[in-house]
Amino acid sequence: MIKLKGTKLVEVPYFSEQLQDTSKSILIIGERWGGIEGISETIKELNFNNVTTTDILPVEEGAWLSVNTDWKHIQSDFAEFDEQNKFDYVISTSVFEHFGFWFAGDRMASGLVQNDICYWNHDIRGILKASSLLRDGDSKLIITLPAGPYMNYEESGEPFLRYYDRQRQGLIRKELERNGYKTVNERYFISNDFTNWEETSEEINNPEYYPYYNIYSPNVIWGLTIQLK
Repeated sequence: MIKLKGTKLVEVPYFSEQLQDTSKSILIIGERWGGIEGISETIKELNFNNVTTTDILPVEEGAWLSVNTDWKHIQSDFAEFDEQNKFDYVISTSVFEHFGFWFAGDRMASGLVQNDICYWNHDIRGILKASSLLRDGDSKLIITLPAGPYMNYEESGEPFLRYYDRQRQGLIRKELERNGYKTVNERYFISNDFTNWEETSEEINNPEYYPYYNIYSPNVIWGLTIQLK
């Protein structure tokens, strides 16, 4: 049995419930380990075989992915990912909020080489790139992101995670619409203890609900699914 914890208690079911056809191809964005968060384990348990992973770093020897699967891994700054590759399902589970920042000392963009420089809109570039990889009108890009008005930093002061407030959510929808995509199945989830989660409404974005947000670690999740119009 796959043991999920934290935000993955709602993020993994959000994407897995939408994976209907095991003959279809899957791309997992921001995956190079497996065996940690339940994402790859769930996809394998669902009996998907045509699976590709991608990350800015390679799969390390001995990682769960290399031991338990023969899936293809593409090492790339995702903003430069080859758009000739097309997939039926593209999955990004709490990944894009790190794009253009730092994470555990790793720079989340290949061009991010100078101190105190980040790529603020690298996340939107990543979402549009992922959308461009959809094979056809039935294909789905399934994303989860932390909702809220905050940002998390390393001890050094370098940012590593954005939250997504109503304004930035709207900006993403606008950019998707402008580029020929639509959002479906948008859902919001909240927890007070990271163990017990409940679904909430879009109103959680209202400023009067900000006291419910955890400023240190995201406890409100925004799920959205993207398809071609």
